[in-house]
Amino acid sequence: MATTTYIPPFETRARVVIEPERIDAPPRRHVARRRPAGRPEPVACVGSAEPSLHGSRLTRRGRVVVGLAWLLLVVAGALAFVRPWDGGAAPAGSTGGAAVTTVEVRGGDTLWQLATDVAPTADPRETVAAIIELNGLSSAADIRPGDLIEVPAGR
Repeated sequence: MATTTYIPPFETRARVVIEPERIDAPPRRHVARRRPAGRPEPVACVGSAEPSLHGSRLTRRGRVVVGLAWLLLVVAGALAFVRPWDGGAAPAGSTGGAAVTTVEVRGGDTLWQLATDVAPTADPRETVAAIIELNGLSSAADIRPGDLIEVPAGR
């Protein structure tokens, strides 16, 4: 006896398949749908870009993210030079609002002597360090007779 199996259509046409009955095979409960023969051909998209050596093209969101990353790097670099978190510390060579006196260096003067003359009660090491910072000196040996240097006034 033959079995009639109805296969639902993929297309608008309906198909009916008549198969002869097999005695040795168990009855089939389900008939698998057949796939179209061959592989589908890739179709180029309308908005596809030509391949390049530089890798993938960025989407609009990707360009925005990369732009923001560059902006963040520029701002971080600028803040590294400006340093607003420094508490308003003045750069070397400026007074920073502290009282300063100008003194002329005479022959035989040392920074230690100048520091003890200006602030006799203060620690001379701190006063010498302040003089070096105020004048942008690299060491105490950078002064010569006749130089005008700034010293902190009366500590």
